[in-house]
Amino acid sequence: MPITTTKEMPEVKLGGKTLSFVAVPMAHWPDSMVSYIPEDKLLLSNDAFGQHIASTARFNDEIEQSLLWHEAEAYYANILMPLRSAVGRAVKALDGVSIEVIAPSHGVIWRKDLGDILTKYGQWIEGYTVPKVVITYDTMWKSTKDIAYAMAEGIASEGVKCRVYCLTGNHRSDVMTDILEAKAVFVGSPTLNNHVYPSVAEFLAYMRGLKPMNKIGAGFGSYGWAGGATRFIEEQMKLAGIELIEADLDFAYKPTEEEWQKAYDFGVMVAKKVKE
Repeated sequence: MPITTTKEMPEVKLGGKTLSFVAVPMAHWPDSMVSYIPEDKLLLSNDAFGQHIASTARFNDEIEQSLLWHEAEAYYANILMPLRSAVGRAVKALDGVSIEVIAPSHGVIWRKDLGDILTKYGQWIEGYTVPKVVITYDTMWKSTKDIAYAMAEGIASEGVKCRVYCLTGNHRSDVMTDILEAKAVFVGSPTLNNHVYPSVAEFLAYMRGLKPMNKIGAGFGSYGWAGGATRFIEEQMKLAGIELIEADLDFAYKPTEEEWQKAYDFGVMVAKKVKE
């Protein structure tokens, strides 16, 4: 059977139905493309607009909405975020195309209020943020945990939403889903053998690969004989594209009352900053 490329034949007529193809390389594979059926105003969007949902429901209006949007955010944050340029080109290619149904490769089919998911993708591609702070950490003897929650209390005192994740018991993909629209992210670790705690190192490698946009942040932690973890955290955060702010939250042993207050006051400052 003869083989042709989409460049040579961008449309295939099937008798009553037409398949039009647009190549969108690296959204999120080198051979990615989207297909459009003009007779049904149906977009087969490949990975864009997808979710990791296994459900008997087939359409976006048939599924519980908070679950749908959480999974749509999770899919973008953990799969498509580092490919935002390619995804942006794919979305731009849809300008002027009349679409009534979007059928992605993963998850439910969008057939109602398509403007909502199109708007969200536009925001995510541009690095849209809200006044929200994500704090993620791990701890050995709860000293780093104490710093994390002192910061969180300071942030909450200003009415700013704050989510705290311990990396023991919380998956890195869940943390990144919350980071997607957060303005600030802080990562904490105890120092282990002059280095970062293993679970925190894993998270930093993961976040560095995803490269979240338009974030501020810093590292924090505790140590016994000598430090090292906080310095490594901030090096990796900088490589991830996060704008570092001065924190100075690296304490020996269990934080004293004065150090706890310092972390709390830092949280207050951060909350005011993300509201600017």
